[in-house]
Amino acid sequence: MFDVCGNSVCSPARHNNEDYYAYRNAPDHAVLAIADGLGGCPYGEVASRIAVEASMEYLDGALADISGVDDLSFELDKAFNKANIEILRNCAENPDYIGMCSTLTVAFVAKDQLTIAHYGDCRAYLVRNGDILQLTEDHNLTGFLLRSGKISEEEAQTHEGRSSLVNCLGENKYIRPDIYTYNAFCGDCVILASDGMYSLFDEDTCRDILQNTDDLEEMCGMLVTRGGSEESKDNSTVVVCKILPETYEDT
Repeated sequence: MFDVCGNSVCSPARHNNEDYYAYRNAPDHAVLAIADGLGGCPYGEVASRIAVEASMEYLDGALADISGVDDLSFELDKAFNKANIEILRNCAENPDYIGMCSTLTVAFVAKDQLTIAHYGDCRAYLVRNGDILQLTEDHNLTGFLLRSGKISEEEAQTHEGRSSLVNCLGENKYIRPDIYTYNAFCGDCVILASDGMYSLFDEDTCRDILQNTDDLEEMCGMLVTRGGSEESKDNSTVVVCKILPETYEDT
């Protein structure tokens, strides 16, 4: 059994919210998705909605036939390419949409398994026993420079390359998302966050919020609240899933 919630706020610095999220909560698994349309491109809010809705629609039909980790990874890969094709198709049918792009991060959460598929700079975090672990790598210039050792973690916090994506949906090519699989346990909390959310918080602040409330709706509200403040320069979105003890009643 899972508790799932999400929230999104529009930054005062933006005229619209280009983030989009959705989730499915089933008895034996939960699926979470988050996307951030590129602000420097046209119709980012359309691209992010298509990315989430197309990938979730595909997974709705595919999950029933999945029998293992390899099957799940294969279907997640297909879901991302389905979303990419839908963005390209919409661009072909509506010239105003040409150039729209989006990130996409999807989490499949089961009682004993967590699988993340990721393309762009939204992030997935795992919170376990008070520790917060970032599960994804940022597909932007800053992330590339950090992984290559050319800048430090401290420099990465304010590096201008954070807004320069190297991977996004809406490109005319086959998409190969990063896919990660982890063990999952009762009490684990999975968080998907847009860059507008995680850029305003350090891990200590997030840990305090998570430890001070068990209400996921309240938790999501607290995590995105600064996204609506004057200091925010980007939209702020979060989706949270917690694995509840009831998941283990029959084991």
